[in-house]
Amino acid sequence: MTGPEQAVLDGFKQLRASWPHRGWSYDNRFECVASSFAADFAPEARKLLAPIFPYGVTERNLPNASPVLQELAERTGGIRAAQMIYTAQPVGRLTPYGLWWPWEEAQTISLRIGIEGGTPAHMLQVLDCFGVEP
Repeated sequence: MTGPEQAVLDGFKQLRASWPHRGWSYDNRFECVASSFAADFAPEARKLLAPIFPYGVTERNLPNASPVLQELAERTGGIRAAQMIYTAQPVGRLTPYGLWWPWEEAQTISLRIGIEGGTPAHMLQVLDCFGVEP
C-alpha cells in the first residue's frame, strides 16, 4: 500500500507498539486481529485508539452510519449496549475499524481490528502490522 492506505497501516503499527497487552491473535470468524484485556484498561485503550479511529458508532447512531458500517455491524452480530465500532474516514474503498466488545461479566473487553472492503492481500498486511499469523 502507498499514500493514505499506508498511513492506515502505520497507525496500526503504532497501536501495536504502544499496546501494553501483547496478545494479538487472528480472529478467523471475522477476518481481523483481536486482543482481550481487563476492563480497567479501557480508558487507556480509548486514548490509544483515538488517533487511529476518531469516530464511533453505537447502537443509537448506527441507523445514521454509512452503509459499509451498517453491513459490518450486521455481519458481526449487530451492536449491543456498551459495544461500539471505532472507525476512521474511508481510504478509497477501505474502511478501517475496531470492534469494541465488553464481555457480559463486565471484567473483560475484546477489541477486533480490521479493514472493511479490502482484499486478502490487505488483510495480510494488517496481520503483519500486529505480528499475527493467519
